[in-house]
Formats: sequence, C-alpha cells, structure tokens
Amino acid sequence: MCLVAVKQPYVLQIMYDDDAPNPRVDYDNFGKMMCWHSRYNLGDEHHYSEPRNFLEQLITDSIPAKDIVAYVKDGKADDVKLEYDRAAHAWTVTSYDNYFKKWFTDCTFEGKLADGIDELAEGITGALYMKDLLELAKQKNCILECNLYDHSGLSMSTSSFIGRAHHAEWDSGQVGWIYASHEDVKKEYGSITPETLEKAESLLRAEVETYDCYLSNQCYGFRLYKDGAEEDSCWGFLGYIDDIKKDIAGYLPEECQAMVDDMEDIEDREFDDYLYQDLDEEMEAME
Repeated sequence: MCLVAVKQPYVLQIMYDDDAPNPRVDYDNFGKMMCWHSRYNLGDEHHYSEPRNFLEQLITDSIPAKDIVAYVKDGKADDVKLEYDRAAHAWTVTSYDNYFKKWFTDCTFEGKLADGIDELAEGITGALYMKDLLELAKQKNCILECNLYDHSGLSMSTSSFIGRAHHAEWDSGQVGWIYASHEDVKKEYGSITPETLEKAESLLRAEVETYDCYLSNQCYGFRLYKDGAEEDSCWGFLGYIDDIKKDIAGYLPEECQAMVDDMEDIEDREFDDYLYQDLDEEMEAME
C-alpha cells in the first residue's frame, strides 16, 4: 500500500520504508534503554545478563553509600533491616526470605557505622528486593518502564498495554527501562528542578514513542515526480502518518506542500496508473 496525490505536473508518493534507521542505534538519544527479551534484541546494547545486575550497578554508580544505608536504616525497605548488635558490637544486615518465612543475616560489620558504610551499602544493595532497588535508583535517575506488546507485530510503551490492547494480559509485559541520570538532566536543562525532571521524563517518553514507531513499522519515505520523472525523494521518517505528512511537506517545493493534505490510499501496483495517466491521455488525444 502507498499514499498518492496528484497536482500536475507533480505526483507525490508516500510509502513504507523497509530499511528505516533504528533510532536506538542511529539517533543521538538522551536516555538509555535497557531491555531483556528471550527472542528480540531490543533497546540499547548492554552487557547486563539480567535486570537486577543493571539496577545494582546503577545504584552503585549514582547513589552515595550513606543514602543507601539511610534507606534501610530509616525503615523504607520492608524486607531488609540494618540493626546494631550491642553484644557483638557489630552492624548487621538481615533480609526476609518469603519462601522460608524467616529472616537471614546477609552481612555484618564490626565497628563504627561511618567506617564500614561502603561495605554495608554493598551488602544492602545485594539484599534489597527489586522494588526497593528501583526506588533507590530513582533518587538520582529518571526511570520509566518499557512495556512490550507482542501480538501480530511489536509495540512499546512506557504505560501498560493491559486494558487498551487485545489479549494484552498474555501478550504484553515489562521488558526493561529507559532512564537518564540527574547529571544528564542537568547537562540538558541546566539544573535539577521538578520542572526539568518533568521535561526529562517527557523526552524519555518521546524516545520510546519513536522506537515504538520503528518496531511497529511506522516508517516512511516519499518520492516526488514531475512529468513522470523522479524529482526528489527522502527516507527514514518515523512516526504517526499525520505527523509524517507534515514533516514531508517541509521537504517539498512550495507549490507541492499542500499535496500532503489530499493523499489517496492505493495498492502499489496501481501507482503507475497515477504516474503516467497524463501521458496516456496525451497518447489517446494524438490518436
């Protein structure tokens, strides 16, 4: 299928781009998209074997040890505790095992809390459940879910597909995250404020929307013909077709820009009929 508009002597054709650029490879992105899937290679290239490895490293790289310790010490984690054993003169990190229904010791440190804070932070990070790792990481990073819908094609969104896509209960789920550190936000917008963090999240959502267009084959190109000969073309437009039409209009000569508002959906095999219809009429007139 393709879209066609005619305004003599021009014919404009918009069609699918079968070799569109991958926005996670060919674009200069603000966020980093970390995904895991058994069948598809999604998002940005990375070396993390599982999501937990990624979150642990992100916390180690961006969250100060004192903040990691304070998260547990202040009781923010339901399943991990940091307590001082006066008899042993040691700090103890314990975690609750939901299978055995009991608490287990993960690590201990003898001495002052300040002296062992890095060791304790490492032990706490290894003991925390995923929900707490994510909450900790969000203290210094903007992080949004990446959800995949795999049903007669692929689609990705920062929101759940359940309730808005057919069979999403079985054919969709979270496959990773897209994130930007607060340092990245500061470089992009100059400061860290509620307003700049909101802008950063909007930008991350826009990057996921662009990637969704790539995954769902909403990739287009155009050819402009004049008197039957190709005059101009361009490929690699990713987005929703109404937006693509506006983008393509900016590439056309002024006298052709309004053609995008009068496109007709036709079969590819019918295109020659549009391209050469004037020539056929001239031949008939000569006869």
